[in-house]
Amino acid sequence: MKKKIIYEQPLNERIRNLLRIEYLLMSLQYQLKSPSEWDTRGAIETLINVLGLINKVDIIDDLSKDLQRHTQTLERWQRTPQVDTDRVSKMLKQATDLIERLNTMKVPATGNLTEHHLLTQVRQRLTITGGTCRCDLPGYYHWLQRNPKIRQTEVTEWLTPIEPLFEAIELNLYLIRNNAISAQEIAVTGVYQSKLEVNANYQIIQVALPPEHNSYPEINGGKQRIIIRFLEQSSIEQRPTPTSQDVKFELNYCML
Repeated sequence: MKKKIIYEQPLNERIRNLLRIEYLLMSLQYQLKSPSEWDTRGAIETLINVLGLINKVDIIDDLSKDLQRHTQTLERWQRTPQVDTDRVSKMLKQATDLIERLNTMKVPATGNLTEHHLLTQVRQRLTITGGTCRCDLPGYYHWLQRNPKIRQTEVTEWLTPIEPLFEAIELNLYLIRNNAISAQEIAVTGVYQSKLEVNANYQIIQVALPPEHNSYPEINGGKQRIIIRFLEQSSIEQRPTPTSQDVKFELNYCML
């Protein structure tokens, strides 16, 4: 199967927040693998951004409700012929376990991390350009000079209380993305419009293009319709311009 680049557009603010948290978690996981001081700095700043976003939304109840709906879908899949029942059973058990773990989490979900001394110090200085340098936060700089494995272990331990949240987001988005209706479409002179089914519980719109394609999509969507415009950008220093070419693409309607 040829590799494709997937562009996504959430159709509601709740899913947008989950995609943002997912993006930050992917960055955090990457940064935590590196032993360098600078990647640890990046991991701490990313963690602070994650905590700030989680505290702004009532994420536990929403995730629990989503997973309950997924369990109903997975139970139907178990009764469908030619389905990998072992894999479906594992996901069903994972979803059920996560619902129980979410229900026992503290509110707010971030618990004591919002009062963590080091994280609080760094968060307060992030609004100042260069405010976390060693002359401003010598205690933070001292901690960064510790053995990399010790730093990585400590940050991982800080994340432990909110791991169920991260696992629930990952599973929720995985199931939404894999419960999709796909179609091959053409954007005539670079523009595509479509009405959305009123009763369909669409969450994410995906546009798939080959990596070598010379345009990219801007997707605007709401409850009733989506509009996709394809743009070309010959140089990163120049403004993108609407393409005048017909564009063939794969369109996925991902639903809950």
